[in-house]
Amino acid sequence: MKTLQLALVFTVLIAIFPYAYGIEAPGLKKVITIETGGYQFDVEVVATFQVDEIDFSEDDKKITFYITNGITNNLAEIQIPINLINGDLTFFLDGQEIFPLVRQNAQISFVTLEFEGKGERTLEVIGTTYLPEFSEIAPLVLASALIGLVLIRKIHKI
Repeated sequence: MKTLQLALVFTVLIAIFPYAYGIEAPGLKKVITIETGGYQFDVEVVATFQVDEIDFSEDDKKITFYITNGITNNLAEIQIPINLINGDLTFFLDGQEIFPLVRQNAQISFVTLEFEGKGERTLEVIGTTYLPEFSEIAPLVLASALIGLVLIRKIHKI
């Protein structure tokens, strides 16, 4: 009997806790693969809104998220590979600059942002660098390695 009561109390607490602390909905996770420059990059979004579509512009070093949200208080955590876009990231929500928390390590920029309002929105993330600097040199290194392999094979046949 006591176990049943504890289980019931625990279930009620789990159901009420998020609303007591202002959390309106669990996060939706979406992983978007961006193919550019011969590479694939996964951008991960966990948010209280739905990511409907994204666009990526190499020239502008910009990722645009088209989102739909049905709640007032929105929260998102976004992981952007630094080899895709990096540097000083700038964020615009519906054309207005916002200032989310950005932390970086050797592989990703981890962005935490909050905003209010419902409806269809546009979130733009603009970087100052696109792809790693060595990406232009990579084909030369590959060609040199292949030439080296061919020469080694010829030398060993002689």
